[in-house]
Amino acid sequence: MKNNQEDERLKEQLEKEYNSIKIPSGLKEELWTQISTTRKKRRIYSKIFPFMAVAAFIIILIPLGLSLIISDSARNPIDSIAAKEEADIRTIEAVIKNNFTGPDEKWLRIMNNTSTAEEGEIKGLSEYEEGLYKEYFASDRAYVEYVSRYGSVVWNEPARYHYTLRVLEINCEKTSSDEIIYNFSAKIEYRKQDSSTAEVGTITGQANLNEEHKIEVMLINYFDLINEFE
Repeated sequence: MKNNQEDERLKEQLEKEYNSIKIPSGLKEELWTQISTTRKKRRIYSKIFPFMAVAAFIIILIPLGLSLIISDSARNPIDSIAAKEEADIRTIEAVIKNNFTGPDEKWLRIMNNTSTAEEGEIKGLSEYEEGLYKEYFASDRAYVEYVSRYGSVVWNEPARYHYTLRVLEINCEKTSSDEIIYNFSAKIEYRKQDSSTAEVGTITGQANLNEEHKIEVMLINYFDLINEFE
């Protein structure tokens, strides 16, 4: 309403000034046409100004958003490296915990049931080991190499001397190799059956993983721990 009143006052003032000008009528009409056109442009500009403001805001915002994305991308490599290492370490820890916690009752039943032996294999043992370890290895070959060296082999001596194992602490450290290789150590508690006291030993080793956080090769030195059972 206020803008309309101002337009009307401006129009009356221009008309008064127009009528007071003593110039040829043709020139006067041309002048009035130019003034009217200028006023129309002014109205149009006032109507489209909000849209122009929004467009300007978007033009400013898009580069700003892109700069934030670029800034996040610049930080992401560090976060990504840390996340990859955490995934690698979780894989290593899972294998160590599974292999140095036990032997459990299920494994003992499988090993003690003499009727399960078929053609040199112990029935149920293969499936049991697969459930504990296979998902953490990069290939069937890597898995088979591991269980042939470790797996149930680790539990033979503890079972023989009536000990049970439990993982207390695992430490992993990535090497400076171009490959994904970690050195690790772990503290293993071993307790004799029906004993109220426990001892602690240490194992060490190295694991080589692929980009999918799966183990390609894993070596464990656990002989010092086994020797303590004797």
